[in-house]
Amino acid sequence: MRVNRDQVAKKARVSSATVSRVFNSPSSVSKNLRDAVYNASKDLGYVPNKNAAQLRRSGTGIICVVEVDKTNRSYYWGSLSMFDWFYGQAMRGLHSAIENTSYQLHFSKISSKKELDIIASNCDGIIGYDIDEKDEESFFEGIEVPYVLAHHILPSESFYHISTDNRRGGEIQGEYLKKMDCKRPVYITGYVNKVMAHKERLEGIKSVYPDIHVIEVPFIDKQKLGVEILNIKHAFEQKKYDSIAAVNDFTLTQVLLEIQGNFPAIGYDAAPFTSFLQRKVASINLNIEQIYFVALCNLIEYINGGSMESKTIKPQLIIEN
Repeated sequence: MRVNRDQVAKKARVSSATVSRVFNSPSSVSKNLRDAVYNASKDLGYVPNKNAAQLRRSGTGIICVVEVDKTNRSYYWGSLSMFDWFYGQAMRGLHSAIENTSYQLHFSKISSKKELDIIASNCDGIIGYDIDEKDEESFFEGIEVPYVLAHHILPSESFYHISTDNRRGGEIQGEYLKKMDCKRPVYITGYVNKVMAHKERLEGIKSVYPDIHVIEVPFIDKQKLGVEILNIKHAFEQKKYDSIAAVNDFTLTQVLLEIQGNFPAIGYDAAPFTSFLQRKVASINLNIEQIYFVALCNLIEYINGGSMESKTIKPQLIIEN
């Protein structure tokens, strides 16, 4: 016999309405009550009927995660397989937010507003994945369902967003080097005029080190990157630099595999690459899993008649030994 909602409510010692809210609008219920309902559901083997919930809402029961096609860009980090781990973290955040609700996630990639309008007509809400340019923002203007844009998006009052603060992340990099008493750091970046996040991070670290030496390298050009790494190595031998900061951990790891020493080094993204290094390395964690968890929880709450607010999830310093 199929376990029903009333049986879960009885075991959890809550009302049937509370069970419904837990599975349809979890952020509207206290953590203690959510845990009681989830534990009772697990013990009884209860799985919410998503199709029935959809009929009760007179909606589709679908939330769509939309990614804008960026294949025409000369450089986009998300197109590189080395960053698949990052996408995986975002998916874990989305899964954590959706797994105990009656909604389903669909995934789409678009290249025009017309495509987005079609998607909007067949779902209850939309999460915009890594919307980082004004042209991409404009696709979402006037669509018929609620939406949240994430994660490199700059704050705006014209739409809901859950974003990271890249400028603050750059500041944290500079503050870390200051704390380590670094006087002559070098900052390695690339595509500053093409990638908003890179520009913001550079502005952040320059707010701490206005005269920091900046080296721009084309990450995807291995030959040019190799030449720059050799130049940096030579500069360290001449005591020109006493520390390194980089726009991402991938670049920092490539440099540190060639340059030996105990000087302070800090990257960005909290990527798995630094685990290959036999030394202490600092990095900046965007908390990408939390960004997409919060984005989806807020959207579900809003769809179910609650409120929604934009948030900036602050980046955090982490140190790998």
